[in-house]
Amino acid sequence: MMNETKNLRDILHIGRIIGAHGLKGELKILPLTDDPKRFLSLEDCLLVTDDETDRVPAHAQGARFFNDQVLLTLKGVSDRTAAEKLKGYLVSVTREHAVALPPDTWFICDLLGCEVFDRRHGHLGQLKDIQSGTAQDVYVVAQAGQKDLLFPARKTILKTVDLDARRIEVDLPDGLFEIYREV
Repeated sequence: MMNETKNLRDILHIGRIIGAHGLKGELKILPLTDDPKRFLSLEDCLLVTDDETDRVPAHAQGARFFNDQVLLTLKGVSDRTAAEKLKGYLVSVTREHAVALPPDTWFICDLLGCEVFDRRHGHLGQLKDIQSGTAQDVYVVAQAGQKDLLFPARKTILKTVDLDARRIEVDLPDGLFEIYREV
C-alpha cells in the first residue's frame, strides 16, 4: 500500500540479475515480484548490492520474457562483458516507482517483523516469513522458545494490519494455536 508510514523500506527489490543473455548486454533477471509484467513498463530503477550499501541509478530500455526469466536491457549496458559484471545485483525501485497495490494487500517486506496478536491467545510472536503458495500465502510467526506458528493468509483470519504500529491482529480458527504451541 502506498503511504507515508514510518519505518518502511525506501526501496523494493523486484528482481535479481542472474547473468547475461546474448552478446548485446541483455540481463537475465529472476523476478522477485508477484507481477513480472511490471518489467515491461519499468523505466527508472536501482542496481543494489545485497547489503544495500551500493545503489546505482539505472534506466531500463526494454524487457521481454524468456521462460521464467525476464530479459532486461539497461541504458549503458551494451555488451556481454558489461552485463556479466552486474550478476548478483538486485533490481530495485523506490516506493514512488512501485506498483500500486489493491486494497488490503501489502508488500511482504513491510509485513516482515510485525508483531502478531491473536484475539484469544494474545501475542504470538513476530512475522518472520511469508511462504507463497498456489492457493494462498502462509504466514510464519516466530517466538523464542516456541515452534513456528503457521496460518493461511485468509480474510477470515487476518483482521487488521497496522504498519504504523508494526502490528497484525488475527483470529485463529479453533485448534490451530494448539497444533503449534503449548497451552
